[in-house]
Amino acid sequence: MTHPPLLILGYSEAGMLLRKPGAVDVRAIISIHGQREYAVETGGVPHRLVLRFDDTEAPSTTDPIHAARVRLRQREAAKVGLTLTPPTIDHARSIIDFARSVAELDGTLLCQCQGGVSRSSAAALLCLAAWTGPGQEHYCVERLLAARDCAVPHRDLVAFGDDLLHREGELTRAMDRVRPY
Repeated sequence: MTHPPLLILGYSEAGMLLRKPGAVDVRAIISIHGQREYAVETGGVPHRLVLRFDDTEAPSTTDPIHAARVRLRQREAAKVGLTLTPPTIDHARSIIDFARSVAELDGTLLCQCQGGVSRSSAAALLCLAAWTGPGQEHYCVERLLAARDCAVPHRDLVAFGDDLLHREGELTRAMDRVRPY
């Protein structure tokens, strides 16, 4: 399957990479940051999507223990002046639309968040799914883990993408087979 190569990095790693002239031909960036985090400086990368949401989940409507855990985390964050914002379906839609717009890109797509583990890996997984089509979910997970072996994609963001791409839960299940949450 042909699609742009992917890099999934944290903020510091991405910043160092982009400061090395000629290290990697990064032609597009998806940069995700929270309230007190920053988007990486692009240095002239032509295609860029910047999203703002935190590495937090929305409270579950069906699991009261999960909902209580999320509310506790939000209260603790509020004590230090933070408002944790979970991803929405609109964030997933923006990632999928961006992925489709750079599908023929001649160069690398860099997905970056603070740590390079959850939000950026979920964005990369949605890009792969948008590029490859239905039935390729296992391939997408393999490519994701080849790009970032410590990836643990943000579950809510993957589920939103799963719905938008009409995968009937297959993208989430493919990830669960490799990295159960």
